[in-house]
Amino acid sequence: MDDVDLAQEREEAHLAASLAARKSKLQSPNGLCIWCKDEAVVADTAFCSSECDEDYHKHQREMKQRIS
Repeated sequence: MDDVDLAQEREEAHLAASLAARKSKLQSPNGLCIWCKDEAVVADTAFCSSECDEDYHKHQREMKQRIS
């Protein structure tokens, strides 16, 4: 096994570890926006609009700060 093979193995291990550590993507359990719960979600998101997305994440940050 040469240096190139070792480097490739390290890169693959690093990529696998990075993918395993990433946060899971939010999903809507019923196809409705997880913030307003009124509108259907946009494809591949959990929100009906960018405004709901921003409001949800802002609320999550505020709740995290209150707990800390």
